[in-house]
Amino acid sequence: MSQPARGAFGAQAAMQVAKASYDRCCADAGFLRAFYDDFFARCPEAKPRFAGTDFERQNKLLRHAFGILLIFPNQARTEPSVLTRVAERHSRRDLDIPPALYGPFLESLIATVGRCDPEFSSAVERAWRETVAPGMAYMRAKY
Repeated sequence: MSQPARGAFGAQAAMQVAKASYDRCCADAGFLRAFYDDFFARCPEAKPRFAGTDFERQNKLLRHAFGILLIFPNQARTEPSVLTRVAERHSRRDLDIPPALYGPFLESLIATVGRCDPEFSSAVERAWRETVAPGMAYMRAKY
C-alpha cells in the first residue's frame, strides 16, 4: 500500500489550518480594516495606490484574493490558474504593484491574523506562511 507523500500531506494539513484560521478572522468585522491599517503603517508607499478606492468593493476583492491564495496550492499548475486574473491586474501591465510590496503585504496579513484569530499560534502562523507562499511566488513571477 502506498503512503501519501509527506510534503503533500503536510501541505494539505497546513491549508486546512490556514483556512480554519481565515474563517475565524472573517468572523471579526474589523479584520480587513485592521489589515489595511497595518499594511499602510508597515508600507507607507502602498497607501497612495489606494487613493480614491471604494473600500467596500476593495474589501470584497481582498476577501476573494485571500480565499484564492488559500486554495492555490491545491490547484493544478496549468494556465490560466485561479490566480491569473489577480496576478495580471497587479502586474506592471495594469496596477504595477512591484514584487517588493508582497513582503510587507504578507507580514501585515500574518500580524493581522495574529490579532484577529483567537486560536492564533506559531503553528497557525506556519500554516499561513506555507499555504500562501506558492501564490505569493506566482504573483511575483507574473509581475
